[in-house]
Amino acid sequence: MRRPRHRKPGCAAAVGAVLVTAAALGCTPGGAGAPDVVLVSIDTLRADRIGSYGAGRDTSPNIDRLAAEGARFAAAFAPTSWTLPSHMTLLTGMGIFAHRVSAVAQRLDPQRRTIAQELSDRGYRTAAFVSAPLLHRAYGFDRGFGIYRNFGVPEAAPAFPPTRSQQRASHHDETAEQVIGAAIAWLDSEPVRAGQPVFLFVHLWDPHYDYVPPEPYDRLFDPGYRGDLDVRDYEERIEINALMSPRDLNHLRALYDGEIRWTDSQLGRFVEALRRRGRFDETVFALVSDHGEEFFEHGRRGHKQTVYDESVHVPWILRFPPRIAAGTVVRSTASLADVAPTLLDLAGLPPLADSTGRSQLPELAGRQRPEVPVLLSVEQTTALRGSGWKVAQQGDRAVYFDLRADPAERDGRPAADAAPERLAQLERRLAAEREFAARLSWDGAEPVKLDAATQARLRELGYVEGEGPLR
Repeated sequence: MRRPRHRKPGCAAAVGAVLVTAAALGCTPGGAGAPDVVLVSIDTLRADRIGSYGAGRDTSPNIDRLAAEGARFAAAFAPTSWTLPSHMTLLTGMGIFAHRVSAVAQRLDPQRRTIAQELSDRGYRTAAFVSAPLLHRAYGFDRGFGIYRNFGVPEAAPAFPPTRSQQRASHHDETAEQVIGAAIAWLDSEPVRAGQPVFLFVHLWDPHYDYVPPEPYDRLFDPGYRGDLDVRDYEERIEINALMSPRDLNHLRALYDGEIRWTDSQLGRFVEALRRRGRFDETVFALVSDHGEEFFEHGRRGHKQTVYDESVHVPWILRFPPRIAAGTVVRSTASLADVAPTLLDLAGLPPLADSTGRSQLPELAGRQRPEVPVLLSVEQTTALRGSGWKVAQQGDRAVYFDLRADPAERDGRPAADAAPERLAQLERRLAAEREFAARLSWDGAEPVKLDAATQARLRELGYVEGEGPLR
């Protein structure tokens, strides 16, 4: 149901633009003076709908303020275009070929570690407040968290994988207000106020369809609309298609932007609570998204279908005044796999053992390193995204996009002719990722045991095709 409507010095201090580790300052990671770490993921938030990334509407004043106070990664990309594997990359620092959680019937192998486990082992008090069925604790997302609460599924004996009714309910309700309220209450609790450093993960789901923001956000960006477009049960609405009227399509995008502005307002409430707490300037604060959203730019709607930029270009904003200058912009490509190594580096800790990402602290300090293009994958498509170019392969077909001349990805040319060196680069990267995964001491993600009824529900939801057993 929808609801109506003193700063003290931290151990990671630095002078000027010089980056130093906590150990170099004589501090014990996770001990007295260690920075708090807060990670916020806003689901289904494409970068170009954010003001600081060039949106034409005022969708994100609170996000934009954070960007102005810290760093904005202009070319950050999710490794895929749907929630489950993208968040697994976010919390493990592993690419999807390494963590191998790329289907709803898979969960993270017990041997793999998360950033929450690492920080918990270093003395951090940990909690997560999330809001999506695909962040169910059974996938392994709860590892290392002292508290893991999911507002997207019932707390009492939740079904796994999520049922169709749970999926639909998560699309209908606004949950950001509840999630933020719970996170603030946890921060205000006595054990947290005692001074132990905290790691808090907050996931906000509301920009995901259905796009039915609460008042006044439902009319904020298109107050003159008089049509009858209905976006409830969005997946089943056949009238929402590539041939819909431009007027209705504009309203559809306005509703999506309204969801973003509503979510941004709740983020602002959360940030103000962090400021009141008196430790915000000693808090490593990161905001990201797990994937974007398509509005028929290439004939499709939604996500989990392609690796065009509208599906995988995501915001990444990072604020930590002792070590990140206000207004920093990192323009080289970065991946969600880089988030965990970067946060751990800012906390004075090494990356997770199996991380395939890298810390972005050198780029934040203005150093230029050789670019690492981002590997993308969804369904049967793999791609490599570099600065100004992309090469994508599906089966025997490979296309190349010159994004400087063709930023909308309209003119894909045969890669073997247009950029054979980029196609070879993709093939080498895939081989290296698979070789790395093979070297890990496990055979693959631990499968989720599903009965016949659950398999049928997953097919009904569109996550699985065919009639055979899940693999």
